[in-house]
Amino acid sequence: MTQLSVKRKIVMALPVWIVTFVIEYSVVFLIHDDIVKNIEQVKVREADAISYQSLYKVGWGIALSLQILLCQAGLGGPINKLLSWKGWVLLGRLTYGVYLVHFGVAQIMLNQIRHILYFNPNMEVAIIYLGILTMSYLWSAVLFTFVEQPLAFLEQLTYRKKTS
Repeated sequence: MTQLSVKRKIVMALPVWIVTFVIEYSVVFLIHDDIVKNIEQVKVREADAISYQSLYKVGWGIALSLQILLCQAGLGGPINKLLSWKGWVLLGRLTYGVYLVHFGVAQIMLNQIRHILYFNPNMEVAIIYLGILTMSYLWSAVLFTFVEQPLAFLEQLTYRKKTS
């Protein structure tokens, strides 16, 4: 592939990236003013609410699909490098274990709290969340090491194809 065609692809992909980021930014932050108005007991226009509710999922889906296609075509740049990071493989293997153990870890940790926990925007809830997340990943790593890996090895030995 020539250098000119690579530059042409990048120049053609840049507006698509910009449009997808604008759409995603709009989906996330366009409703901020409506939330503030709702807090201040100001009535939101019905046409705005209807148009947002009917279009935000479609817009998000189209924007994300275009970004996936751009990454698949090799035009992802740093986003493609971030999503192709090898560390995601390890986190992906631990995710099911986290799903299995997180409820028990949360129950144990939340039962240890000796005061009333108010869900207001302070650091206490964030610290508790990070503690639950960390402990869940640690227990998941233990389960992966001592349960899942040995069973996968046994399965590999059991179902190994016989070569003659």
